[in-house]
Amino acid sequence: MIRKYIITLMVLFLPMVSMMAGNAEEAANRLAALGFENVRVAEQGDQVVYVTFESVSYRGTFRGAAVGLEELGKLYPNETTFKVMLLENQMPQMALTATRADGQWCVKGDYDYRDIEAATRQTKLNNSSSAKVDFTVFPMFTWINHRFNRPFEYVLSLAPTVETSLWKGNRITLQAIIPISYDVQTINSATYCRVGIADIAQDITSRDGRWQATLAGGFFYFDRIGVDLRLAYHATPNLTFGAEASYTGEAIVNDGHYDINMPDKFSFFGKVDYYEPSTRLQAQLMGGRFVYGDYGARLDISRHFSDYTIGIYGILTGGEHNAGFHFAIPLGPKKQMRKGTVRLKMPDYFDWEYSMVSYYEYYDQQMGKYIETRPDENRSAHYWQPVHVAQYTQKLLNGDIKRHE
Repeated sequence: MIRKYIITLMVLFLPMVSMMAGNAEEAANRLAALGFENVRVAEQGDQVVYVTFESVSYRGTFRGAAVGLEELGKLYPNETTFKVMLLENQMPQMALTATRADGQWCVKGDYDYRDIEAATRQTKLNNSSSAKVDFTVFPMFTWINHRFNRPFEYVLSLAPTVETSLWKGNRITLQAIIPISYDVQTINSATYCRVGIADIAQDITSRDGRWQATLAGGFFYFDRIGVDLRLAYHATPNLTFGAEASYTGEAIVNDGHYDINMPDKFSFFGKVDYYEPSTRLQAQLMGGRFVYGDYGARLDISRHFSDYTIGIYGILTGGEHNAGFHFAIPLGPKKQMRKGTVRLKMPDYFDWEYSMVSYYEYYDQQMGKYIETRPDENRSAHYWQPVHVAQYTQKLLNGDIKRHE
């Protein structure tokens, strides 16, 4: 009798398990076909679908999340909760919990992705991003207008860049800077072809997502060579504390050849970053020792408008001050598919910073300088702020942002 009950339960249960596995495999294949990489999908019978993916084909940090969730909603019409772990360079960055009721989505973001990682750990990996290559040409523009004997100086350059990731958390960047048009006397090196960035970096995160670390080594912006270490602690989804330390030397082109000084400059910073969701304002304060030995602080206030970010900043260092504004605006299309091993693409954003450069001492002694380790280091690209990402993912899913914007 007991054996009969067991057989009956197995007959009823096994087709259900097979159907669930089929749905998960179909969902993973469908997400991969839409351009997502490192895809894993799992169902655990608790009315929740667990997913991990890397959105390499969609601009920004939230657009791909919205596309993926919308597709999952179609594949699972009876499910109400989806938990997604978003990746970059195969490394977890944050988690989204999306629920839907009466045709409306509600999306929450957090750094804690442990339940998603545990649920998907044993599932099949679909469309790995390992060793895939992006070739991008970045425009670069420098404008100097603080000299009395001439109205302005400028340099317009193109920077062809190769980027890849070979293993989890790895990033390799090779970039050359090629001047196209220039009229400049004060920055002689800008008139030569030179290395922009040539570095290798490794990201590490803690199991609960609260701690993150990045170690990079090689050539950095601007004309620096050495190592850079960054740490971040996410105290809440809105508040992050950080630290950065760099040990670099100068690598500059003089008369067509490189003069490289071994690392001899030590810089370090403490940082605090806060995101205010109702106004979508990001405030970042950093203080410490800049690249050329001056001690000071920098305050940035940035406003996020979907894909656009506009901000102002002020610097007080070495007894001098400076101020200006910066922005990051969409440049490439919203979607650039990576179907093969090598992809030719446009930059997702164009970013630029204007510096008032008050007083010649500030300019001549290169005060207020810090290290940049990647070509698109701005406040729109790679901005994995969970409240921000959740806000705009929800807006896209509910149609509050038009798809052509």
